[in-house]
Amino acid sequence: MKTNQLMRHITSAILIGMILFTCMNLVGINREDVYGAAEKTATIYVTISVKGDIAVADGKVMAEVPVKVKTADGMTTIDAVMEAFHKEYKPGGYICDQFVSKLWGIETSNTLFFINNLSITSGVKSEPVKNGDRIIASVNADDKHYSDYFSYFGKTAITGITGDSVTLSLQGFMGMTQNADPQAIPNAEVGIVTKDGFQELDGIVTDQDGKVVIQLDKDTFQAGKTYYLSARGTVSTTVTDWNTEGNPAVNVDAPLIAPICKISVDSKVAAGVKATRITDLKTKVSKGKVVLTWKKTAGYKTEGYQIYRSAKKDGVYRSIGKTAARKYTNKSSLKKGTRYYYKVRGYRTVDKKTVYTKWSQTVSAKAR
Repeated sequence: MKTNQLMRHITSAILIGMILFTCMNLVGINREDVYGAAEKTATIYVTISVKGDIAVADGKVMAEVPVKVKTADGMTTIDAVMEAFHKEYKPGGYICDQFVSKLWGIETSNTLFFINNLSITSGVKSEPVKNGDRIIASVNADDKHYSDYFSYFGKTAITGITGDSVTLSLQGFMGMTQNADPQAIPNAEVGIVTKDGFQELDGIVTDQDGKVVIQLDKDTFQAGKTYYLSARGTVSTTVTDWNTEGNPAVNVDAPLIAPICKISVDSKVAAGVKATRITDLKTKVSKGKVVLTWKKTAGYKTEGYQIYRSAKKDGVYRSIGKTAARKYTNKSSLKKGTRYYYKVRGYRTVDKKTVYTKWSQTVSAKAR
């Protein structure tokens, strides 16, 4: 009798455990405890180069396009990113079984992939990428010698001021090589990628050191807008001709895999506001309120200030109000004995967009 009761208790415990585990699995309760790692989302930035030009789809430039991919450990693969990217922008345009056979809707095996301007070291199904990484995927132009030359600007994103100039350097290496030393790329034509494709900037080419100076004239580069710079050209180099008996070395003009640099253009006023600093932020505490005061550096006016607060120094800061003065009194949602952390930034509308000053330092106060 006692044995039967014991067996019933054991059976009931097992069933309850199975039900609890199933429920946790179904509704996602404590997934980190069950699986050892919480599900995360990684954002990867994708650029598509098609035979030397940045791809455009429905008026959108396919450069630095953010793609969100779910992952259990913060890592994913190029293959997973390409699947998600094409599902959004080119449905059915990507196939990879053992090897890539279709990219950006083009049936070809002549493709190359790069992560953060470096060659990948394994296949797209196994090459790991993490949150914030940049993938450059290329449908290559040279179908005979496979000599496409990977190119990139020294900076992936810059901010310029209308009327001023910016300097970029273009460099790269043979796309089929791994861990190659980058070389300067001269005589490349630099232009803007628009919804209509590559638009050459008249007379703007890289010099022998791969450098180019671009004047941000207001007719071409309007304040408050963002542009994508790219380049076209070839690199004279020597490759192995695998299609000819004896595999001789041949001289080729290797076509560039399109580089990309995003440039945000500001007016002098917008740039000045962004460079303005909020200084000397202080708090004064009395019963039921915290009074904040601050200063700002001279030179550019602000329309007002935003005040942000958090219950933890390294926590999430949320807006609690705005003011046109350099003083703010926080009375709401204060819990006696709790320490709060504050930071402030100024704002101003320039070129129909809101621009912000730099953040102040963070200060704290304990509510009374």
